[in-house]
Amino acid sequence: MKQKFFAIGAIAVIAIVGVFVFEHATSAQRPDRSEQGQRGNRQGGDRGNRGGMGMMNLASFVDNSWIDLTFAIQVDDETLIKARPVYQTARDKFTAKMKEVRASGDMRTAMAGMREFATTVGKEFQTSLKKVLTEEQMKKLNELTKKRQMEQQQRENRWRGGERGNRRGGGGGGRN
Repeated sequence: MKQKFFAIGAIAVIAIVGVFVFEHATSAQRPDRSEQGQRGNRQGGDRGNRGGMGMMNLASFVDNSWIDLTFAIQVDDETLIKARPVYQTARDKFTAKMKEVRASGDMRTAMAGMREFATTVGKEFQTSLKKVLTEEQMKKLNELTKKRQMEQQQRENRWRGGERGNRRGGGGGGRN
């Protein structure tokens, strides 16, 4: 009887520890961390962006724009079919450039070239989208993009410690 009780107890302890470890090991991967009040406030595809690395995730910018166009603006299927090649071309260019940057090994020089590349491809992307979308749809998409960029900048500032003073309550400190 004691052996059965011991075996069941050991299995229960192992299961509880396993659930605890699994819960904490996967919590860093959850997109809803900010809603739980945890530090970091990273969401979705922005996880790889660390101080100054926002330019490194240009394919994510295109992906987010596609998501906004599809779900927030809710354009019709015909427009999505017309817009898809524009998005695919931009995403392919960004992905190819990122492979080139990673292969070069010199990240500082590559980043300088990446900014110029992003500006050029971004202008091409916008021009091509204007041919597909209505003026109102373009306006909404640009507003959503600007909002997303502002949120990204705020996340980067928090990550760099830009709001450290505000976390302490802003008072005169506690030391005398």
